[in-house]
Amino acid sequence: MAEIADNDRKCALYVRVSTINQAEDGESLDEQVQTLKSYCSYRKWQNCTVYREEGFSGKDLKRPAFQQMVADIRKGKINTVIVKKIDRLSRSIIDFENVYKSFQDQGVDLISTQENFDTSTAIGRSVIRIVLIFAQLEREQTSERTIDVMAHRAKQGMFNGGYPRLGYDIDYENKCLVPNEDEIPIAKEVFTTYLKLGSLSETAKSLNERGYRVKTWTTQAGRTRGGDKFQKNNVSRMLNDPVYIGKVRYKSGIYDGQQPAIISEELFEAVQTILQANNISKTGYRQNENTFYLKGLVRCGSCRSSMSPSFSYSKGKKYYYYRCMVNNDHSKDQCRIGSVHARKLEDLVVNELKFLAGDPRIIDGVVENASKEQREKVKALAAKKKVLTDRLTQVDKKAKNLLEVLGEGGTQNNRSGYITKELDGLEIQAKQMRKEIEAIEFESNDLENKILSADMIRENFKIFKDVYEHLTHDEKYDLLHLLVKKVVYFEEEGKDKDGKKVGKIKMDLWELPPIDPSILSSAKDFAERHVWLPSADSNHGHGD
Repeated sequence: MAEIADNDRKCALYVRVSTINQAEDGESLDEQVQTLKSYCSYRKWQNCTVYREEGFSGKDLKRPAFQQMVADIRKGKINTVIVKKIDRLSRSIIDFENVYKSFQDQGVDLISTQENFDTSTAIGRSVIRIVLIFAQLEREQTSERTIDVMAHRAKQGMFNGGYPRLGYDIDYENKCLVPNEDEIPIAKEVFTTYLKLGSLSETAKSLNERGYRVKTWTTQAGRTRGGDKFQKNNVSRMLNDPVYIGKVRYKSGIYDGQQPAIISEELFEAVQTILQANNISKTGYRQNENTFYLKGLVRCGSCRSSMSPSFSYSKGKKYYYYRCMVNNDHSKDQCRIGSVHARKLEDLVVNELKFLAGDPRIIDGVVENASKEQREKVKALAAKKKVLTDRLTQVDKKAKNLLEVLGEGGTQNNRSGYITKELDGLEIQAKQMRKEIEAIEFESNDLENKILSADMIRENFKIFKDVYEHLTHDEKYDLLHLLVKKVVYFEEEGKDKDGKKVGKIKMDLWELPPIDPSILSSAKDFAERHVWLPSADSNHGHGD
């Protein structure tokens, strides 16, 4: 999600209190509003709208102010939602997950001032992952009921949601698909082109050269999406979709749909025959011993595109790779990096994580370097706060003395006008100082929450080292995805004397900044980062 500039912030200050909590200290609506306004003042965000929810429980989302805020988000009036605590937004984990994902889809930032709920920080990311994990557990308890409902809708031929199809529009009010007459010829052209060329990549290339593009649509929030060039993946998705012949698919079942067909069954079946002949099918990469543990995490260091799971056969043996997506799609310019041996790359990443776990000095050093600047800023802010607090004490003391003088003489005091004027000036000074102190406290808390905890990180890696080899394939996948944010694979221009590619990696971890071997005291021990990794054409001796 793109970062929102400060001058583009349109903030919703959402405050809620139930009748029971109305009188609780620190939970009143006015208290919450003041806290959120102070936060916006500290961040210099001017465009703020307050949504007050009085006497409504957080057990569900049927609240007038909340619904008004959601409506304003859809109209583009709000792009940042700020609450004092997450439970002000919702007390239901499932509701919170749905709200959060809706915010993400609409480009809306969510901030909790008290809990530092901010996904741009390591701590914030950890919090959201924990919350969504619990949401998943809760959702699994009710998934069977949801499945029953969706299966029933599919059997009735009803649209179960999803991305808009080229050739159709979504009628959000009636929750159904309706033909788009302007797009129907383009949809037909996709099918007929593939029938003629018999290749997904060549079909995408042909469509792009003739100026065709994928569907453009407007979301309920008024945002424009789509309009990109065709790629082999979206061509394949279209060609395999029974929606175009008036059907709906749910799991393994195909049912008569309520939407009219825009492609003839004869054309659709002819395309399916070619797809099957080309062995184009959906392949699951997360299963048993064929699990690709780094699926979705590997990126190409040359063209920055993702590297997806792939495999090839040589001499009757199957080999697994992470292949640059650009080289998978002939409709794009080719990248010089073709692929990297999957198990070699995964073993390298695991060994590096175990190395980190075995030398706590490295973690301490990296964390200290990453946190040094924040600690210095916190120290400077503390000194500034002390100066302001001492000055505020002096101002308050001076104001108290003037009040005593004014009280002794009453209205007859011939200096009462001067004293009153002085008191007004002192009040303005005190108010400004309190505002500055409050802003410093916000900034200090923000910085302290961003300071990485070496103890927490050491414990994470200790757990990894102790348990990794005893985990199932799926558990290894989950643990690696919890620790590793991204793996970038680089490759030297040439090859070694044996004709093998010279590869190296850079890891970006969720709880650590990107680790550069040159900044570590034990850099020599990171020799494994620069390793010989075979290409897809170098299969000899590297089977799994």
